[in-house]
Amino acid sequence: GTGLIQQTMDILKPDQILRVGGAGHKVMLLMEGEAHAYVFPSPGCKKWDTCAPEAILHAMGGKLTDMKGDNYQYHSKVEHRNMDGVLATAIADDHAWYIQNIPQDVKDKVKDSLRKK
Repeated sequence: GTGLIQQTMDILKPDQILRVGGAGHKVMLLMEGEAHAYVFPSPGCKKWDTCAPEAILHAMGGKLTDMKGDNYQYHSKVEHRNMDGVLATAIADDHAWYIQNIPQDVKDKVKDSLRKK
């Protein structure tokens, strides 16, 4: 992963990291109880990758936002890329723990990490 992704994993110290492709697949793992969180501090995925999974996750009691905890908007006037990364949890109340434990400097660097490539 990118340096920012590794830095975030080093801070959060997860018991296990599931490396799978696709935002939908990652959210599905949350819905199935196979993962607790989807943490992606990178501007790599797009709105069409998260729109439907977010709707289903939300209906099941989960939460998906950018890395700062702000909700993404889905309409014709928004930028297609999720520039502030993705943070999703199977249980909405768990989301706050990740927001509190991911340092602000990491959250602030997500948008700019795309430009360094």
